Amino acid sequence: MIKNLGLSNVRRDHVDEALALGPVTCVQNSFSIDHNRAETDLITYCADLGIAYVPFFAIAGDQREQGGIAANSAVSDIARRHGATPSQIRLAWTLHLGANVLAIPGTGNPAHLAENVAAAAIRLTDDDLARLG
Repeated sequence: MIKNLGLSNVRRDHVDEALALGPVTCVQNSFSIDHNRAETDLITYCADLGIAYVPFFAIAGDQREQGGIAANSAVSDIARRHGATPSQIRLAWTLHLGANVLAIPGTGNPAHLAENVAAAAIRLTDDDLARLG
């Protein structure tokens, strides 16, 4: 009765285990510039298998449930250079990780929605990416 599987808070071995049961459509894990960075191998693995990777708390970073944006001097500096907000830089960085990455930035009003959409147009330089790690 189940056509596809979606997984949350998993490691690669969990994905492999689930694939033995059926097709996995997406993996949703907490991931950001400042949190869970070892996960980039899982993002690549999912991309190779055609599995969407959906990071949550991608903008909040280590603030997570506290609802703020994590302070990060590199993010702030890059945001100033691009004429963007730190949230937009965090979102742009998240989206650059791969075509299979589908960020959930959340929004509370139309202005915030427009800011999130505009983040997709930000092109981070190689220097920006190096500073962000």
